[in-house]
Amino acid sequence: SLGSLRRAEYQGCWYFEVLLRRLLLLRKPDPVAIVTFNADYVGRSWATFPPWQDPVSARRMLFRRNQEPLKIWVSSMYEIPVFSAVLWMLPLSGKRGTAWQFNGTHNPHSTSRWHADACCHPKAGGHLILSLVIAYCIVEEEKIYNNDGGDGGGGQGISEEEDAATADFTMDEPPTMRDPLYLSPEEDDMYVNIENGKQRSGFAVDFSDPDGWESWKNAVVAKEGWTWYADNKDGDKFGFIADGIDGGQHIAVSLSGGEHGRVEVSYVVSYENFGMALAWLDGSIGNVHGLCEGKIPKHQTLNAIWDHRASVPKVELLDQRLEAGVNKTLHVCLTPRDGDDDAKKRKGTKNKFKLLGVRVF
Repeated sequence: SLGSLRRAEYQGCWYFEVLLRRLLLLRKPDPVAIVTFNADYVGRSWATFPPWQDPVSARRMLFRRNQEPLKIWVSSMYEIPVFSAVLWMLPLSGKRGTAWQFNGTHNPHSTSRWHADACCHPKAGGHLILSLVIAYCIVEEEKIYNNDGGDGGGGQGISEEEDAATADFTMDEPPTMRDPLYLSPEEDDMYVNIENGKQRSGFAVDFSDPDGWESWKNAVVAKEGWTWYADNKDGDKFGFIADGIDGGQHIAVSLSGGEHGRVEVSYVVSYENFGMALAWLDGSIGNVHGLCEGKIPKHQTLNAIWDHRASVPKVELLDQRLEAGVNKTLHVCLTPRDGDDDAKKRKGTKNKFKLLGVRVF
């Protein structure tokens, strides 16, 4: 629907703009160089063969599931260089029609020659081409910054007018940023603004930091069935983890409200063996909801289940507010595996939840 398309565009561009704005303000200790690297795309949108042969669906999904064009647009507004395999390859491959685009036998520019899989990822040769393009552009950029006119021959350099037009004011101290495209002033202040290399407002409890125990050990005021450890092979992906099909595992974190009165919870979502948890704020330390079964009014469900074969972090703002100076306890409680309507659709037999951190704004 048009509504879902707009939501997807807004969400994709919102997160991308947050990322760009934070990178532009970053100092390591100098400003960092940023490029947008677009090496893949959702090629199934144009497929003319099973199982993706659905031209009506394809027309409707070009932006909803293929957000690279949207991110290129945001990059252009921030004057960030774009290295893209999509901008030149798709027009060239399909000049004689969609069927010809997938003809890897007779079309030397076919996208089928580019793909390493059914979706979009380039083969080794494609990665080599893109690497060479980036290297070439870096060399050309270096020539300009060395003020030799860009031809390597000791030219006259760029004029004052050109310099004013191409100046990057985000490199100034303090940086000058354009107004956000998608973020509200409050969101920009919460998620972007940085002073002295650190986010200005808010308090963070980072359970993913292997060395973070001392910084948050006093904030965790209760835990039953939750253990802080790294659950990956390399032993470096830490978090507070609960696992039990019956539910009821409970952890409590003491918080004090921040300037904006918002609380953000971060956790892992995955395709197999993960479950759901309830989150709420109150003035107690103990778990007042036992096994945390069913839907409880004013309590938010954190859903760590998704369809993609990957495990990634997710952040979620609580609906409940925590006003500045008010002290309350955040509770997170694992729900029973069979306690929701989608239990039969879950993959795996476990019921895991991995809490990564909490932020107060």
